Amino acid sequence: MLEHLDNIVKDILLLKKEDKYNFNNVDITFLENSIMDIRNNLKEIDLNKVKMISEIIYELNIDNDYSRLTDHISNEFYAFEFLLEQKIK
Repeated sequence: MLEHLDNIVKDILLLKKEDKYNFNNVDITFLENSIMDIRNNLKEIDLNKVKMISEIIYELNIDNDYSRLTDHISNEFYAFEFLLEQKIK
């Protein structure tokens, strides 16, 4: 699970370095901080926060026409959610 969150943070850093990505509907710093918060508190994950992050990532991906990088973020978070679901079961 940790690896997927780390990959998202790396991708967000790449997004922030380039000027070609649309952040009009997404606070990318808030997204990054939210991912880091979950990453640092894996023993007490707030499921409402997971849902909120999922919605933000979805919006980011749509706003950027499913670019390679935003789609990768989406896939990494989906993998994290899947593993989280398995852990909860």
